[in-house]
Amino acid sequence: MSVYAIIIALLLDFALGDPVLRWHPVRVLGYAAEALEVFCRKIHASARLQGVVFLSLNICLFIFSVSFIQLIVSFSEPLSALLDGVMIYFALGGTCLAREVSNVAASFMREGEEGAQTNLGMLVSRNVDGMGEEEISSSAIETLAENFSDSACATLFYAAIGGAPLAWLHRVVNTLDAMVGYRTEEYAEFGWASAQLDDVLNYLPARVSAIITAVVSPTVQGGVNRTLERARLEGGALSSPNAGYPIAAFAGALGVKLCGPTRYFGVLKEKPFIGTGPRPGIADVMRALSLYWNAYAFAAAAAVALGWIIRA
Repeated sequence: MSVYAIIIALLLDFALGDPVLRWHPVRVLGYAAEALEVFCRKIHASARLQGVVFLSLNICLFIFSVSFIQLIVSFSEPLSALLDGVMIYFALGGTCLAREVSNVAASFMREGEEGAQTNLGMLVSRNVDGMGEEEISSSAIETLAENFSDSACATLFYAAIGGAPLAWLHRVVNTLDAMVGYRTEEYAEFGWASAQLDDVLNYLPARVSAIITAVVSPTVQGGVNRTLERARLEGGALSSPNAGYPIAAFAGALGVKLCGPTRYFGVLKEKPFIGTGPRPGIADVMRALSLYWNAYAFAAAAAVALGWIIRA
């Protein structure tokens, strides 16, 4: 895989974001996963084993497809770099969610809490009805922090070390976890394998994302040491082994308190608060967006450098 593929993917992402296409590869993944879930649920086995088969079939389907496309164009190095770049671009979600979070802030300033709730509800699985400015702002910043780890850092990291196939391995597993990785009665066992593998694949990127956030934190009047300390102290505070690290880093860089009790699917989940200082407002969401873009730019440069070193 040429390093130029990562550069192509980044240029496309910065310029175009994530296009709304019916046959976008991630949407195709969703369609395939829905069909495969129905198929796997009919297997005469435990729900956990059904979930293992479900995960395996989805991974094989997409990794085979990506590898097959690479094989077809392998005769031409420029064409191969271009196709690899396009495939990495479709796996990369660095720009899209940041723009959506920006829309949440803009809708709050135009229409107040109700407008922001509508836009936020399209981004998160938690219940947004009745949220005030602090809850809306905290949810938006948490989503931004998690997205930086999952859809920017992780994808770029795996693209740098393994090209489009490894980037898509992460994207497939991360998407399946978002679809079936819930701790509900329906998915606690079926989604176990997807959730566990997603935790493994995001273990290192989550911690790297916290370090990158700390490095760029002075751009939003934060402090490197304070941000790292917050990630170290509270990175493991959430039930997820990874999500707490980027969230704690954003909380430390911005000097705000994130998370707290939240309703998911109508059930109150007693999440701990992360960070010190006041609860965030919409002005802090704008600061978080600046932090995000600076961190994304740093991660992009680091991925290109890593890819270059590996292939030197």
